[in-house]
Amino acid sequence: MKQESAGVVVISNPLSGKNKRGGFESFSKKISQYDAIDHLITSNESEIFQALMKCKQRRISIIIVNGGDGTLQCVLSFLKQDSNLDYEPELLLLQAGTTSMAYGDVGCKTSLHATLEALARYVNGGNNPFKKSVRAVIKMTLPATQQSLCGLFFGAGAIYSGILYCRQQLHTKGVRGELGASLAMLRFIVDWLTVKRLATAVQANIMLDNKHHDQGRYNVITATSLARLLAGVYPFWAPVKCADAYALTLIKYNPPRPIMNFLTILRGRAPHTKIQQQHYQSYSVRSAQLDIHGGFTLDGELFGDTDKNTRVHLETAGLITFLSL
Repeated sequence: MKQESAGVVVISNPLSGKNKRGGFESFSKKISQYDAIDHLITSNESEIFQALMKCKQRRISIIIVNGGDGTLQCVLSFLKQDSNLDYEPELLLLQAGTTSMAYGDVGCKTSLHATLEALARYVNGGNNPFKKSVRAVIKMTLPATQQSLCGLFFGAGAIYSGILYCRQQLHTKGVRGELGASLAMLRFIVDWLTVKRLATAVQANIMLDNKHHDQGRYNVITATSLARLLAGVYPFWAPVKCADAYALTLIKYNPPRPIMNFLTILRGRAPHTKIQQQHYQSYSVRSAQLDIHGGFTLDGELFGDTDKNTRVHLETAGLITFLSL
């Protein structure tokens, strides 16, 4: 549903990684110079939802997200609630988080000054200079608790362990952002290539689009609607079926010829033989049901437990449009 332009609002989370390290004060001073752009400051999910409700009531057409992946997750979760599906603002994502996975793909990477100047001209009747990127939103539901959250990236196995490693070993040493997450990924790649297996595997029972079934131990379970992940890698090679589908890759425990195949799949290409493809699987799906014995992540937020089973539903919940220059 197309909506008329009705202003711009910034939703800021001062507790997001970059904001918390001194960036928020500078940002606040700059945004205060633009009368046409309202600034709503939030610090938790409840406050973010309240800010978004104000945006909905005012029919704000552009929301600037000045926060990390967790803040964006709250924004997407609000917008894809059944009661809010008639509200479809466009999002402009700034780099203000610790890792900011989504920012690497759909974030606005020009200077803050250039971005705000372009927005001000647009709000005052100028042409829209922004590029639009549309992504499917992944809705994760945990039936045991009836909890539903929306995001753009899901992971289990080595991805979950990599996040723990990054937080415990790298963030504590001041190595943050995409660099920290990429170094954590490199650590697990080296482990895989040297000992022929990843450090962590999870047991899972998986049903895709209510028809394809698989089960076993997996080094990696990952799903995303982003077109670029950390360091530009994209380990998905199944053709995308439609705009409201997401990519999902499964890598089974201790797969054959890991060096050759890993270098191939990082570039989004299929393994060389059908036998190898039984261990490295990639799909384009709209829904998945996973029974996972272990932890998992949605956009960097951690869920589950290493020693218990959790049922997880992943389904597409519509599209979202991001603006960038």
